[in-house]
Amino acid sequence: MSEDLKKYFTTGEFAKLCRVKKQTLFHYDEIGLFSPEIKQQNGYRYYSYNQFELFQVINLFKEVGVPLKAIKSLLKDQTPDRIVPLLKEKSAEIDNKIKKLKHLQKIIQTKVALTEQALETDFSSVSFQYLNEEKFMISRNTLDLPERKYIAAISELIHYAESHELDEGYPVGGIFAREQMLKKDFYNYNHFYIKVKEGIDKINYHVRPKGLYAVGYQKDEDVEDTYNRMIQFIKQNGMQIGDYAYEEYMLDEVMVDRTENQITKILLQVQEM
Repeated sequence: MSEDLKKYFTTGEFAKLCRVKKQTLFHYDEIGLFSPEIKQQNGYRYYSYNQFELFQVINLFKEVGVPLKAIKSLLKDQTPDRIVPLLKEKSAEIDNKIKKLKHLQKIIQTKVALTEQALETDFSSVSFQYLNEEKFMISRNTLDLPERKYIAAISELIHYAESHELDEGYPVGGIFAREQMLKKDFYNYNHFYIKVKEGIDKINYHVRPKGLYAVGYQKDEDVEDTYNRMIQFIKQNGMQIGDYAYEEYMLDEVMVDRTENQITKILLQVQEM
């Protein structure tokens, strides 16, 4: 090898430097996108260190979704007026992808936290817990709705949360009023709700009041039996049920594969006699 060629990279060396396969460099040369600086008659190809920056730009455009044909066109007429707007556009796209990935990460973290909490819970227990005020996004009123409208109300709630990126990984919950509990009408919710990020305007909210709640779990028994057990616990402790009960899954279809394995957490508002 001549002294001059010692200043250049072979195809294998340049591919290793750029962390690509040699076939990638061959393909780029074949389509006229990126060629070695020197091509000898014996077929040997050599790249200069100056070409590394150009390859990085090509790789950058490729990573953000610019087709090779468009990259080739850009590189034929490289001017700041053409390159800068495109880079700004791709930067905005990357920001949007980062935002979506962070949103997905939040959903995953929430589901992991709920599942870890469920694994440490005694589902046969009933206890009193003091809860702080919390706001939920709620569906339209679903009390006594026909089945199709009932399903539509749930769908509207879920779709709105997802389309506005409000979903943070919490399952859909249901709200019972005291009247339904007293009538043992345990499948007739007043509203459905989802815990969402705070500070969002133009959505219907329900505020769960701060105060004392009886907390129990439904797993292997009928929902009426669960409520009877919880109400009995409340009465034995000299209390009575309050205005609302809240139901939400701790283990949903994401974590368990059968409906009978799902765990429902029930928060029953209580008050003094």
